[in-house]
Amino acid sequence: MSKKLLLTFEDADENIAQISIQDVKEGVSKEEATTLANYLLTNNIVKGKKGALGHFDKAYVVETTTTELR
Repeated sequence: MSKKLLLTFEDADENIAQISIQDVKEGVSKEEATTLANYLLTNNIVKGKKGALGHFDKAYVVETTTTELR
């Protein structure tokens, strides 16, 4: 099973942008996700389709299980 952290942002026009981070550590907290998201925003590391992102909205951990069909 693989896990990824999905960070959701909004720009000034309420358009949604998402960033996916692969192989997130076990037990990552909302505080850690928020800290990372705020770092990305304040250092202008990420941008949306129409420019700067306005604010961090939500964080999710997505777990994916892959099963080979036989």
